[in-house]
Amino acid sequence: MSDEQPLAGASAGLARADVCLLTGASGFIGGHVAERLAGACSLRCLVRASSDTSRLAALGVELVHGDLADRRSLARATRGCRLVLHCAALVSDWARRGEIVAANVTGTRNLLDAAAGASVERLVYVSSTDVYAHPGGRGVDETHAPRRFANWYAQTKLEAEAHVRAAQSAGTLETVVLRPATVYGPGSTDVVGEIARALRAGHMLLIDKGRAIAGLCYVENVVDAALLALASPAAAGEVFNVSDGVEVTWRQFTDDLAAGLGCAGARFSLPYGVASAIGCSLEHAYRALRAGTGLTLPALLSRQAVQVLGRDQDFSNRRLRETLGWEPRVGYAAGVDATLGWLRGELGG
Repeated sequence: MSDEQPLAGASAGLARADVCLLTGASGFIGGHVAERLAGACSLRCLVRASSDTSRLAALGVELVHGDLADRRSLARATRGCRLVLHCAALVSDWARRGEIVAANVTGTRNLLDAAAGASVERLVYVSSTDVYAHPGGRGVDETHAPRRFANWYAQTKLEAEAHVRAAQSAGTLETVVLRPATVYGPGSTDVVGEIARALRAGHMLLIDKGRAIAGLCYVENVVDAALLALASPAAAGEVFNVSDGVEVTWRQFTDDLAAGLGCAGARFSLPYGVASAIGCSLEHAYRALRAGTGLTLPALLSRQAVQVLGRDQDFSNRRLRETLGWEPRVGYAAGVDATLGWLRGELGG
């Protein structure tokens, strides 16, 4: 990649003897973290018995079966760990509130308790810029306080953050909160994969003609931030936005993906207000249908999707750069090229 530079000092302070517990290792961000941490420390991954762990097994990392709802399994998983990186979460526009709270709030609280009981030194929590409730505007920084929540997912991430910060304030363990924006890259099945399939099928929908800033962050840049958050003394107790800081709109991003896939760009667009009303109706109807039928396919449109696609996601990364020396090592062109290479393998062609 022509605009990718070697990462200097991202693993400084990590030693092979350090045991780090990683949750969400079978997911998109967690999977990329696992590949990097496997070479920097002694990595232990919390996985469900039903998870596909073939890629993790190939890395030679330690696998511990457990669940964020199972406090006993968390006590086993955290025993002997110096560090914890918590990437696991239920990300959903349509799950019931109880499900999201159990995974994102109760699960995080259980992990914090287990980490404190095991005398873990530091826990890094991967949150989301969704906690800002998509305020729009430019240069939104970590001091911005949302006045209302975009959806249950955003609310539970903010509630989980409160528990993380409370642990820091109580002195039970050091904590760091990372708030990534729109993370993309190889393996992004739920965002990039869905966009690519919609483009190829000719039904990709933009909001307000795709003029909003997408708030992109390439996945390896997020991993760089996570490693710095684990290792840097200056990170303790801090909250950091993680965004590449590029003013790429959804129109440009989808057009670049379409060009790389050899298909037409997005042809359909809805005004923000119309799309939000439709998304709200579909979201409520879908939850009722899912509860009655056990449907597992996602709804076609939700309020969360409309806000992500229709409001500027311009989040300041100044604190991350100035405090930890982070830079977006992989540039936009290289990130899109790598993503397209993965997509072609996934979709064919």
